[in-house]
Amino acid sequence: MIGLDRGRREVLVGSVVEENGTEVTPARGYGYDTLVLAVGSLTNDFGTPGVAEHAICLETPDQAARFHGRLVNACLRAQSQNEPLRPGQLQVAIIGAGATGVELAAELHKSTRELVAFGLDRIDPDRDITLHLVEAADRILPALPERIAKAATDLLTGLGVKVYTSARVAAVVPNGVKLADGRIIAAELVVWAAGVKAPAFLYNLDGLETNETNQLVVRQTLQTTRDDDIFAIGDCAACPWPERNATVPPRAQAAHQQSTHLARQLPRKLAGQRLAPWHYRDFGSLVSLGEYSTVGSLMGKLIGRSLFVEGYFARFMYVSLYKMHEYALHGFIKVALDTVVRLINRRTEPQVKLH
Repeated sequence: MIGLDRGRREVLVGSVVEENGTEVTPARGYGYDTLVLAVGSLTNDFGTPGVAEHAICLETPDQAARFHGRLVNACLRAQSQNEPLRPGQLQVAIIGAGATGVELAAELHKSTRELVAFGLDRIDPDRDITLHLVEAADRILPALPERIAKAATDLLTGLGVKVYTSARVAAVVPNGVKLADGRIIAAELVVWAAGVKAPAFLYNLDGLETNETNQLVVRQTLQTTRDDDIFAIGDCAACPWPERNATVPPRAQAAHQQSTHLARQLPRKLAGQRLAPWHYRDFGSLVSLGEYSTVGSLMGKLIGRSLFVEGYFARFMYVSLYKMHEYALHGFIKVALDTVVRLINRRTEPQVKLH
């Protein structure tokens, strides 16, 4: 999608081009009566210099494969060189200590040690590989309860991850990260996980109201404020959350609830009936720290407050919620078969591949 013509009620779609430049399908328009926009979000670099040139985002499988290749090559390079490691070599800086950054730090701690176990005997992970987790707020996981943040901080620091809080990134440079206070964190790899924004093409999309992160502003019915025939859900929608005097956070459970609600309301719209408002229900937050632990809070409706959970029970809840999202997308049979395949693969294939 590249644009919208509300007057003609058409969604404008760009051309599809092969790698060699040959056009597959031309730019065209699709008519609509009712339109639902659910285009997700992209990484938000907040205009920080050097992010596009020197940092890696993890939005797509191609970006993940690029990071995987660079990490493996960095270890192979260090294994084969004769001279000592240079400053910043085998260092990884993760910018943004939300759920994505925290989970990535824990997973990388485990993965780098499994990687080194593939005969890279000249690398000592505890001595040579350092993970730096950088957060502009005064604590990691700033959107989650403080008790969760403390538990995650204690576990990460216990693993040797260097956690920086109240540390705003001024620029990403070729050899690391420059902080606003002048400090330089030397790093061979920099991962940017500091926030999200909606795609740029949504900004002022044929007169539709948007906010500073390009999200379409919607009412409680999920209809855009300037067109009752256009709905927006998921990360690309800024939906009010009256109970918190804020907007609904861009999270999977919000998108799941919105899609379920809208599926019930669209037949009512087509029948000319009044639409029911949607109300966000926060079921809590869970953060997976890889094989080490899982921490989070569940909203205890019966006890009237949030319930802190960690360990195996939290891990079970984390996997269960993930399966619920998969079930909503693919149905029971596909999720069941996929689960069996993953269980088999975990026992027959290496966790980290060198290719």
